[in-house]
This record gives sequence, structure tokens and C-alpha cells, in this order.
Amino acid sequence: MADRNYYDILGVKRDATDDDIKKAFRRLAAKYHPDAGGDEAKFKEVSEAYTTLSDKQKRKEYDQLLMFGGIPGAGGYGGYSTNVGGNWQDIFSGMGGGAAGEGFGGFDFSSIFGGGRANRPAKGTDLTISIDVTFDEAFSGGTRKVSYRVPSTGAEQGLTVKIPAGAIDGGKLRYRGRGEAGVNGGPAGDLVITTHVAEHPLFKRDGADVTMDLPLSIYEAALGATVDVPTPSGKTVRLKVPAGTQSGKKFRFKDLGAPNVKRKGVTGALYVTVQVQVPTLLSDKERKALEALRDADERGYREEVERYGA
Repeated sequence: MADRNYYDILGVKRDATDDDIKKAFRRLAAKYHPDAGGDEAKFKEVSEAYTTLSDKQKRKEYDQLLMFGGIPGAGGYGGYSTNVGGNWQDIFSGMGGGAAGEGFGGFDFSSIFGGGRANRPAKGTDLTISIDVTFDEAFSGGTRKVSYRVPSTGAEQGLTVKIPAGAIDGGKLRYRGRGEAGVNGGPAGDLVITTHVAEHPLFKRDGADVTMDLPLSIYEAALGATVDVPTPSGKTVRLKVPAGTQSGKKFRFKDLGAPNVKRKGVTGALYVTVQVQVPTLLSDKERKALEALRDADERGYREEVERYGA
């Protein structure tokens, strides 16, 4: 080792970052750890190197040694301990996004460092399915029988799903203990059901609120009108449209929307948006009447636009 230094042992450059050093150590430790069938002497080398280079003060002193021709190898300068400090589980956790060591070809370091973790009770995996529900079912609530298969056993399971009033598209229902069996006596996982709500030809959902478009003729919009409006619950309400109502005008009916699944006892509103319809085909009589109205109209509808004209 006399011709190699700690940087060489870890396979990193002198200007390596702390993260580079930690990654290099994780890779080499997984390769050489004796309990994983590796070389104990090489594991000791990388442990010594990591102990020094992972400590800012020790690394600074070691770099000074190298600069002034001190001991370049991993031969135990200054009594540096060969015991890597800290928690092994912490060092190896985070690799591959799971238990310690999962990033190393599936080898579980929890069986080496600290022991016991592999034998601890663990909750079973959650299972997920989706169901399609009608607009009315989501609005008023209902029940639906579903069946699903548990992947690990192939067992077919049945369940009556209670669809809450006010269910939303993409909403999730969780049934505790209906997923995969737990490990080492741990609790079973859950069954998570996602609701997909079918579209309605007239009504749209916006959370607990319901929206709809109401067509009006140009005559009703100009003169005013009273219109019967259907609601999602099946009732009808009367809307008084003021004379001169413009297309896009929105009217709100309190508490005529859907139940709010997140706030018990709270109901959304029904929003009715007026859409003024311009006739595309006119009879001769209508055309003459509209032309007469047009010619008599002296209002300046485009004053703001014409102000910027030539």
C-alpha cells in the first residue's frame, strides 16, 4: 500500500466531493465486505480511507501530509481508526430507494449491519384497482360490488364498495387490511380504489360545485326571461334572467351542487353560465325586423376600438 493513498483506494480524484467519496465507499464496501463474500483486507482498506476522507478535519490533515511528502498510503497515519464511524444502516440506506443495500444487486445489508431488521414485522403491500361510476352515482352515492386478485396468492377477493355522495373523479377509497398479507406477523396492506366518474351531457363537476351552460336566444338575453333550470338532484329551479344579460354571465344557486366529501354537511353550489345563441338562419320577416332594429340603433358599441383606428 506504500505507493497508494486513500484517494487511490477509493478510486476518486483529490478534489472529489463528499458525495463522490460516500458513493465510492458504498460501492467498494458492498463488493468487499466479508459477510457478503468479499475480501476482508480490502474492506479494511476502504474503511480506513473512508474514515479519513469523510471527516473534514482528518481529510485536511491528510491532504497536508500528502503535500509535504508524508505517508501516502493507508497505513494508519496518526492512529486513524479502522472502524468506520456512524450507523451502517445510515450509510447504506437510500441506495436503490428501499431497505439498506437494495441498490447492490438485491443484497440486503440489513442482515449484516445491526441484524434484526429483516425479521421485523412489516406491513403488506397495498393493492390498487379502479372503478367506473356514473355521474349520478358519484353525486348521490351508491354501492358497487367489485372483485380483485391478490398477486402473491392468486386468491380472488370480493368486496362491496360504498361510493360516497360527492365522490370525485380520481378520488381514492382506502379499505384497511384488504391488500397483501403482512411479513413476519405484520399487518396486511390496504386496498386503494380510484373512482373514475363518467361525464354528464349537461353537468360538469368542479369539486363539490356543479357547472352547466344555459343557452338563451338573443331576444331572451335582450328583453329578459324566466327559465326553468334542471339541477343534478333532479329538481328544477327558476332563473330570472335580467334584460340585457350578456353571454358568459354566471348565476349561482347555493347548496344545489354535490356533497363535499372532505367536509361533512357542506354542499357545493350550482353555477349556471348563460350562452347567448345567435340564429344562423333567418326568415325574410326576421331579417327585415332585425335590419330595422339595426338601422334605428345609435349606440356606439365599438367606440373603444374605433378610437385607435386610422
